[in-house]
Amino acid sequence: MLFVLYINDLPSVVANYVRIFADDTKVYTRSDVEGAPQTLQKDLDSLQDWSQQWLMNFHPEKCHVLKLGNKRSEAVYYMTGTDASGEACSIALEESDFEKDLGVYVDNNLSFSKHVALSAAKANRVMGVIRRSFDYLTVEVFLQLYKSLVRPILEYGHAVWQPQHKTLCQEVERVQRRATKLISSLKDKPYSERLATLKLPCLEHRRKRGDMIEVYKYLHGFYKTERPQFSFFAGRDTRGSTLKLSKPRYRLNVRGNFFSERIVNTWNSLPDQVVTAPSVNAFKARLDAHWKDLPSVFDPECY
Repeated sequence: MLFVLYINDLPSVVANYVRIFADDTKVYTRSDVEGAPQTLQKDLDSLQDWSQQWLMNFHPEKCHVLKLGNKRSEAVYYMTGTDASGEACSIALEESDFEKDLGVYVDNNLSFSKHVALSAAKANRVMGVIRRSFDYLTVEVFLQLYKSLVRPILEYGHAVWQPQHKTLCQEVERVQRRATKLISSLKDKPYSERLATLKLPCLEHRRKRGDMIEVYKYLHGFYKTERPQFSFFAGRDTRGSTLKLSKPRYRLNVRGNFFSERIVNTWNSLPDQVVTAPSVNAFKARLDAHWKDLPSVFDPECY
């Protein structure tokens, strides 16, 4: 907490957007803004001046540049460091293909393939420890271990990295597919049947359910944001729901996978009694009741 107070004035020295978390600082802007490379370089210079004033120098070797989108600037950014002899010199910041941001790996094409691969590998390692630690797993023990140790790894931050490609969805689902085979009495049954027996929804369904819960919280004032992410449907057709959202237009597929775009159709398909639930718990219960007979709950092939 004292460290946060110490760096609290850091954002005031930069002109662009800045986010700080513990000892991690991110400065960013849109590449299509006129003079963006120049203002970013000025911000880097200002940050170094600030760090020298407060004796908290940045390490240029640990600073990276991540460029997103199809039209990426060729600009190179610099910070002051030291050479082998200890003399001050200008160091070009390394451009990276991905960066870890609050536990989510963001790559430069926003596919999140790196995050999916690393999350699946980590979950598989944990599952391997469970397999080696138990000669026999009852359903109750398996569910407790899987839900507390494995599944959270596969779902952390899913509202951000929701896979847009089928292969990535399958890579995540494959972990749960293997995990359910740890129960010897179920390993020879089809995957969807194993899930139904264990009452474990497929991960694709859980991500969709999680999206709906987040939309409910946003529309009902649980989150305070700087600007609106959604706009309500302005047409006359409000059949099914009084909280219908308008569908934004977009050119690129990657934009269509953004949270505020991908949730619209699913949200608009929910009946009024679900979206107007008086509490989050009531919304979850009504949503589950509305979806309980969908084959996609336990069968990822339906997506």
